[in-house]
Amino acid sequence: MFKIAGYSRFLTPTQFVLFNFTLGIGHFLVLLNAGAYLPMLPYVTGSMDEGLPYVVWGQSDYFTALGCAFLIARPLMKRFGPKVTVIASFLLFSFASLGALFVVHNLILFTSFRVVQGFAAGLSVIPSFFLLLEYYKTEHQHIATSLWGLAVFIPFSIGPALGGWIAYVLGDWRFLFFASFLISLLIAGILWGLLADWEDVIDRFYPLFHQSLTFGLFFASVLMLQEFFDVGLLSDLSSRFRELWGMLCLTLIGFAWFQIRNARSKTPLISFALFSHRNFGAGTLLFCLSFMLLQGGIIQYIIRFQLVEGYTAWHVGLLFLPLFIFSKPFSLLTQNRIQNGWDPRIPASASLLAIALNFWWISSYLRPATWELLLLPQLFLGAAIGPFFSSMTTLALGHVPKNQQLNALDLLNGARNMGAGLAVTFSDIGWDRLQAHQWNLFTTPDPSNSLRFLSFSPIEPHRLHTELERVAGLLTFNDFFQLLAWGGALSSCLVWFLTPPRTHLPDPDLIILENLGEEP
Repeated sequence: MFKIAGYSRFLTPTQFVLFNFTLGIGHFLVLLNAGAYLPMLPYVTGSMDEGLPYVVWGQSDYFTALGCAFLIARPLMKRFGPKVTVIASFLLFSFASLGALFVVHNLILFTSFRVVQGFAAGLSVIPSFFLLLEYYKTEHQHIATSLWGLAVFIPFSIGPALGGWIAYVLGDWRFLFFASFLISLLIAGILWGLLADWEDVIDRFYPLFHQSLTFGLFFASVLMLQEFFDVGLLSDLSSRFRELWGMLCLTLIGFAWFQIRNARSKTPLISFALFSHRNFGAGTLLFCLSFMLLQGGIIQYIIRFQLVEGYTAWHVGLLFLPLFIFSKPFSLLTQNRIQNGWDPRIPASASLLAIALNFWWISSYLRPATWELLLLPQLFLGAAIGPFFSSMTTLALGHVPKNQQLNALDLLNGARNMGAGLAVTFSDIGWDRLQAHQWNLFTTPDPSNSLRFLSFSPIEPHRLHTELERVAGLLTFNDFFQLLAWGGALSSCLVWFLTPPRTHLPDPDLIILENLGEEP
């Protein structure tokens, strides 16, 4: 306890331990909700009596709202301080979780509460981290950074496992929202009780009102763009043109209005001047597209492993636990090597190539594959994604002036998570297109299909349809991951067109940026 007392600036040892534990659980909770919901999707589909293309809206919109929240979190923190912002975000998260719990049979309301939940989650991340740093003495802030970074791979590893356990073993996926309501409310209460006597340094004259209006336009436009693809998913963008054109027009009008307000503002929400710095534009684009490949692969793996191969949510969740074994150690090793002068293009390219090889490995199985055989690729995937985030963040921000790097990081994280929302929809559309292609190959009347048709009685059309759909899904599984593998290989080559940052000495601020670049 006496040693712990030397770390804290204000709190007693007991309060300081409780403070660290509470913020850690809060960080864990908001990241968990990004990954735990995925294996539940087939169960949510049954509870809502809606098709999967509708139910995934709750996941895609969650990521979109989470990404947008990164852009307004820092202005709110300037105006109200990190303490108030964090407590308010967890109260909002609690309210959204409770709301979602009561409207599980109404798709539109449920999706709306998932949007609020995602926004609150994104709003909590950056202020929580800076609140943690604020209560550590300066010489010990590296410990806070290390502790914070432990949770960043939860959406890819522990999240699916816990979500699968809740859905299959516990038997009610709604427990995730009930637990989120109680825990986030408890977190807000503990933080308020611990920090009630401490006041943040705030800027009472910060022009938040006009910036909030600008953000509202941007948020509405991004959500409308996401809804364009959500509705497009229902028909693979091949019909419902009146709805799609209407949404697209509203999206374009919203973005145009946002750009006018943003350009005229003395404190713009998005500083487009950042894109004039070398690597930032190209690095952000490559980072987002690569992350969309990774996210799309993980999403479809979790969903199709259940719907196509017939495994439970618990089994598919357990497959993702091995990712946690190597992901964080390789991430820390990469940060250390970059700090000591390594060209970040080396780990970035190696990581993307390893992800591509992993997807190719997954596509090579004769399906349906046994569960035990699929564990080894997951260990390899954990090692592959470990260096990805820190190296790509360093490449994108390496030439941005130090006084602009935090704003650039907010934009980078926001764009990446908005891309993750689109990845949910794009991967579903891609899967449907590939499955339709396989279905057409099966049902084309030619001699190679004759035996397949003759093996069924003319009075068993349903059984024939079910069998063809099952085999088409198994073939689509491998085709889908082969395409992702080619995309990953291409990305690993494109990394070398980026300019490496200037050689630098170890910089604590860069470590903070790399850790925040792994969110969420």
